[in-house]
Amino acid sequence: MAVIVYAWEFGANLGHIGTFLPVARALRERGHDVRWVVTHPHQAARLLPKAGFDWLAAPVMPEQRRPGPPLSYADILLRFGYAQADDLLGLTVAWRELLRLTGAQLVLADHAPTAILAARTLGLPVMLFGGGFFCPPPESPTPAMRPWEPVPLAQLQAIDAPVIASINAVLQQFGCSPVEHLAELFAVAESALLTFPELDHYAQRGPAKYWGTLPAAVAEPPQWPSTLPPGCRRVFAYLRPESAHFEAALQALSQSELAALIYAPNVPVSLRQRHTSALVRFADEPVDLNTVAREADAALTYASPAATIAFLFAGKPALMLPGHLEQFLFARRVADMGAGLLVSPEKPPDALSELLAALINEPTYRQNAQAFAAKYAAFDQTQVVENLVKRIEELTRKTPP
Repeated sequence: MAVIVYAWEFGANLGHIGTFLPVARALRERGHDVRWVVTHPHQAARLLPKAGFDWLAAPVMPEQRRPGPPLSYADILLRFGYAQADDLLGLTVAWRELLRLTGAQLVLADHAPTAILAARTLGLPVMLFGGGFFCPPPESPTPAMRPWEPVPLAQLQAIDAPVIASINAVLQQFGCSPVEHLAELFAVAESALLTFPELDHYAQRGPAKYWGTLPAAVAEPPQWPSTLPPGCRRVFAYLRPESAHFEAALQALSQSELAALIYAPNVPVSLRQRHTSALVRFADEPVDLNTVAREADAALTYASPAATIAFLFAGKPALMLPGHLEQFLFARRVADMGAGLLVSPEKPPDALSELLAALINEPTYRQNAQAFAAKYAAFDQTQVVENLVKRIEELTRKTPP
């Protein structure tokens, strides 16, 4: 039996925990002890008690303001404790104590760079676990994340410099060798890129090992509006009240002639009542994504990878409303394939109804989504779970308790 610690530091919502849950179950069935350290304990409470897991809260630092949007992954780190060595030391010591408390033999880092740093100081192996965003390419300086806005090389180097200085100050504190480039922090035992080349946030990554995506957590079967006109098209919407253009999206769905099933956790009761109709229904619990993707004609999402990829697997396009950079980069890759449309959070949502109609009525979007589905028709998500469990066991066998 090995002790495996799932570490989640940055990000929000259920996607992180839900992605790891099938792997955690498989590891437990094989006798391993899976510990969870999560950045949003209230999110853990929605999924983990039913699965019989407990959890600890991850050490995090409130976001620090910096001018302008983040230009690189290093720029993100500067906003969350990496600008000052003392701040990073405090976070790292907290992660070290959690890893020692749990008896970790392997750290699965889901967008958890400080957990990676802490594991490095303890000599623990790390598996990177998640989409491409959490693992910048092995380049120096860290590449720009807004390719539509050219950033001078010197500016990227200037952003990297304080991050590297803070990391090296922490490494020196524990007698570890320094890093020359930020990318060295992510040179770990295994990088499990749980995505596909077409959907990698870093289009310029180059050759890499892609594991594909994992099955979504168990959810409820879709319950569409009970009485629909013959030939009525169906849209599944996965949105959040904090999503970009949230109310405009509800308005577009309720004014359309489409049947809509909406999952929007914590939607205000007033909005739910206002937009519920004979053609529009709200789901109370998470909806089984694979089933709803087969039944619907298109998706309307906040650029949730799990929901959007489920629709791509079913050969269905998506209209995406990304709210932050990670979501935007993912949505941009889907749009680049021609399998969906994205609406920038910085642009007015006036054309949502027209975009949704185009997505459903113009065959090109469905054809491109079907091309993706055909390419990965033989892909087996359950096999990804087995492959990950096998690799995790190989890594833990190299680490004594």
